[in-house]
Amino acid sequence: MGKREEVKKPKVDKDFYATVDTDAVTPLLPYIRGKTYAEPFYGDGDLEDLLMDAATCKWRSDIRNTVLTSKVMPATDVLEYDLRDCDLIVSNPPFTRSVLLPCIDHLSKLKPTWLLLPSDMLHNKYMIPYMKKCELVLSVGRLCWFPDASGKKVKGVDNYMWAKFVDYECDTIFKGRLE
Repeated sequence: MGKREEVKKPKVDKDFYATVDTDAVTPLLPYIRGKTYAEPFYGDGDLEDLLMDAATCKWRSDIRNTVLTSKVMPATDVLEYDLRDCDLIVSNPPFTRSVLLPCIDHLSKLKPTWLLLPSDMLHNKYMIPYMKKCELVLSVGRLCWFPDASGKKVKGVDNYMWAKFVDYECDTIFKGRLE
């Protein structure tokens, strides 16, 4: 998955990378504690499992059939009405630019939107208009996405962060790693 890995892993169909590393959510917890949220890239519910003690997932959707309580629909079809019981959107979206950017545009107009993204993404020119509406960045560091040949989970070589996108222009505040 990372650009510096010796052996590139094949891209997973539809960018489905499960959020299974508890380190992924640690920096986010103080910002979502006690809140309700929507998960428009629900997958198998791994992110909800990691956030269960901090916040309550009130809306689940994905482009594929996952669980009975999850709607089958693209994130760009989610309506404001669907999120009436949610304070926020929290998700690990696909990183493919053609999918991700329209989702940031759409979702951030509905609710404040926290997305788990590769940190390098912030430094690309195509992100300039999106960074104008990125209120907060929380550094996460390297995460486990795949097991090695023996089945042991190994940290990747890319760094990740949570980015909070909003529906107004603002300065971006960066918070570094605490651990």
